[in-house]
Amino acid sequence: MILNEDLALSSMPGSARSAFIGTPDKVLLKRGTKLYKWTDHDLLGPWGVTPWWSYVEQTRLPSGIVAEGFRTSETRASRLGVTHRQYQKVRSAVSENFNNHLANLLLIDLQEDVWGFAGRTSGQPEFKDPALANVFLIGGKGQLWVPNLTDRHIRQIPALG
Repeated sequence: MILNEDLALSSMPGSARSAFIGTPDKVLLKRGTKLYKWTDHDLLGPWGVTPWWSYVEQTRLPSGIVAEGFRTSETRASRLGVTHRQYQKVRSAVSENFNNHLANLLLIDLQEDVWGFAGRTSGQPEFKDPALANVFLIGGKGQLWVPNLTDRHIRQIPALG
């Protein structure tokens, strides 16, 4: 059986579902698919492997949405005169609530096929302070939610050069 094969949108936690604009696509991620994220956290933390990722290669989702890849994000950041991290923070809506300053780049490739959900990131208030609740990170970048990953499913790979 493939990891998350029986995972249904209806069983997705509300916090994960609300992290997407609209309805995310259920996608089969094939062995060898490369994913990345900017994070302060280790690949294997106390709660296992994070479920939140971005595609390394630009990918068209079943709904027709194009999830930009690492190099596309890097190019767009450069055109805006910001770092890739800054771009990722805004477009992936990584708010203060996530306690993540995006200090390190993590890359993995999948060691077996897995199922997950993919779609556009919804916006988030940037700050914890309620007085600043009107300041939003826009989101809109493609993201993946792949729960239940373990070290058996992934392999960390060196950062892109």
